[in-house]
Amino acid sequence: MAPQREAPPKEARQRGLKAIDEARQARGKRRFPPARFWGWTAVILAATGILHWKWSQGQLESARQKLMAEQRAVAVELGPKWTSLRGSVEGWALDLARDAGAEVVDREALKGWDFRDRPGLYLRLRVEEAKDVDTLRKGLKSSLRDAFTACLLRVSNPSPLAGPECKRTRDCAVGQTCNELDRCTVPAQPYNLRVAYRTMNVLSDDWVRDAQDAGTELRLRLLSAMFQDTVRDDLPVAIDLLTRAQYLIVVLDEPVAGVTARDGGTATQAIQAAKHLARVGVWRLSDGKNVVRIRREAGGQLLGGTPSAVDDDVLDARQRQANSCALALAVREAIGDGSAAAAPP
Repeated sequence: MAPQREAPPKEARQRGLKAIDEARQARGKRRFPPARFWGWTAVILAATGILHWKWSQGQLESARQKLMAEQRAVAVELGPKWTSLRGSVEGWALDLARDAGAEVVDREALKGWDFRDRPGLYLRLRVEEAKDVDTLRKGLKSSLRDAFTACLLRVSNPSPLAGPECKRTRDCAVGQTCNELDRCTVPAQPYNLRVAYRTMNVLSDDWVRDAQDAGTELRLRLLSAMFQDTVRDDLPVAIDLLTRAQYLIVVLDEPVAGVTARDGGTATQAIQAAKHLARVGVWRLSDGKNVVRIRREAGGQLLGGTPSAVDDDVLDARQRQANSCALALAVREAIGDGSAAAAPP
């Protein structure tokens, strides 16, 4: 008897339309774009990023070239004059720092040319800050007009603290400048070289390097704004004062053994508050003649007693002023001012 063959299994009967069934089965499945899609997406994003970067760099370089062209125009006009004056000033200061030298008081020159009532330039540093050009330029950032110029010269200047606070000359009224104490005031005499160097910084190699190295639009925009402010507000004043100046006064304070800066103070303040020796030089700018070169003691005495409520910082400030004024009186006596001998140091 032949074996019975098994009947083939029956296919599951499909219910409803086939399209609906397929949609029902695909509903719970996740579908991802093919790898080709992601590849093209990455290529497009990369190309967009590169094009944007190139466009940004082009805009940055265009702004940089415009700023550098403006700077070169100013440098061509003012650079030679400022470089010549700066070279003379730094050379004389470095020479005085190297050696106090023989005393010089050219009375014949001073008879017909009393610098004390004329416009001029002023620089005060410690001897150690005038070892070379780099240390001198760094040190002069702390150079301030003080009681020395007030007691030596015969010019009437407004109080440097009387005006409103400022950050730049544009904040001040017409005819005023933002001085080294960040106050609006009429330019005082003698002109502090600290302010001149700060203003003329836009002509320096350091400023050019900063502009060339600026890697962001924000940094370049900041440099451009500072340049425009300087050219518009500060340069005209500086040029006028530098052009009218007839003399340069340099005061170099010598170190004092055992004197150190207080907490929060500086070495300059500590030395000027102590009795010390200082070198003073005066040069006539028209011909570079050294009319005064002396070394005197800066040591004044405070008169009228000292209130017990005054703290040490205030006492030091008063002593610095007294010492600076005493030094000025010694200079006046050396150049033949008879009234200086009668004034108490």
